[in-house]
Amino acid sequence: MCHILQRMPDVPPKTPMIPAHIEFKEGFEYTYKDENDLPRMVPQFDPVFEDFVDKHSHGRDDREVIQGIIQVYQIDQKTWESMDVVTKIQDQLKAQTDNWYEERDDYKAAAVECYNRHGNPDYEDGCPDYMDDDRRIGPATYDDGDGHTITVPPKFRQYLCYVCPFQQTYIQVELRRKKGMYR
Repeated sequence: MCHILQRMPDVPPKTPMIPAHIEFKEGFEYTYKDENDLPRMVPQFDPVFEDFVDKHSHGRDDREVIQGIIQVYQIDQKTWESMDVVTKIQDQLKAQTDNWYEERDDYKAAAVECYNRHGNPDYEDGCPDYMDDDRRIGPATYDDGDGHTITVPPKFRQYLCYVCPFQQTYIQVELRRKKGMYR
C-alpha cells in the first residue's frame, strides 16, 4: 500500500452523475447504496480518480482493490480545510499502517517538472505541449470490459496543465485581462 493522503481536484461542474455500480465478467454485480438504500451517485467521468486507482492498484485484482487496498474518503472542500478532519484522517492512517509518508501532490509535482523541462515558458513563448494528449490525466476512452468504449467528452477531461505554473501565471491572467477584470 502507498500510504498517502492526497486531495484530488473536484470534477468539473455539471458532470453527469450515474449510480455507482460495478459488474464483473464472471457475472457478479453490485450497486453501492446510501443510508436510505438509494443508489449512491458518482460522476460519469472522473479521469483523475481513474488515474489514481490505476496507479495505486499495483496490478492487483479488482476485487482486492474494492475490498480495501485503496481507501477513499469523500470530503467537501470546507471540511477538508478544517484541520481537525485532516488530523483525524492522518491519525487513522498512521494507526493502520505504522508508516507515515508526507502528503504529496503527484499531479502538481509532475506539472512543475514539465514546466521546468520546457524552460519555464511565458505567455509570449507559450508551452509546446499545453493541453496536449500527453499531458492528459487518465485516458480519453475506457473499455468497459464488455467491448463497449466509453469516451470522456473533452470538457470533462483533466490535464496536468491545470495545475502548472504556466496556466496559473500566464493563461489565467490573460483570460482575466481579456474579460476586462484588470483595470
